[in-house]
Amino acid sequence: MKRLLLALTLTTLIFACKKEDVKPTTTPSNTSNEVAGCMDILAVNYYSEATEDDGSCEYLPTQLILSGITINAIPLTNNGANWDVGLFGSENPDVFYVLKQGDDEITSSTSQDNIESCPIFFTEELPYTITNLSQEYKIELYDNDQIAGIGENELMGTCSFTPNESITTGGNTINITNNGVNMTLAIEWVQ
Repeated sequence: MKRLLLALTLTTLIFACKKEDVKPTTTPSNTSNEVAGCMDILAVNYYSEATEDDGSCEYLPTQLILSGITINAIPLTNNGANWDVGLFGSENPDVFYVLKQGDDEITSSTSQDNIESCPIFFTEELPYTITNLSQEYKIELYDNDQIAGIGENELMGTCSFTPNESITTGGNTINITNNGVNMTLAIEWVQ
């Protein structure tokens, strides 16, 4: 019975003794598991695996500023004939541009007279801010044949562009060509 009593006492003592709390060891946090990147789902470079935003988010432009138009090539004759026939015989064209959104005229320049060769630079009525990047824009080139409101201007050619189609190429120019008309647009993308 002594043995039984001794066994019960020892068992009680073992279970009754309070085990000292074990304090966890602290180590500095392991930063190697963090993944830096863009965490904004609206950004074009959103990185779904990122756990730490590194400030690298990039966004598509929301506007385009057109600041200059360079005409690199245009038909300098009207199907082989001179554009103008004036007081002094045949003359070179008097070129101006019209910027349109769809069929609506946005802005235009006055003519640069007696153009013998390209390039031709236009900055008049520019810069112009384009806010609808998915809309098609046209730049029409005309020979100014109006004198005192009499006569008609002759369409020399048209180039069109949709800004969204040029976003991926980036840069500060857009080159467009159509039927002998070649132009470079000086632009700036704005976010």
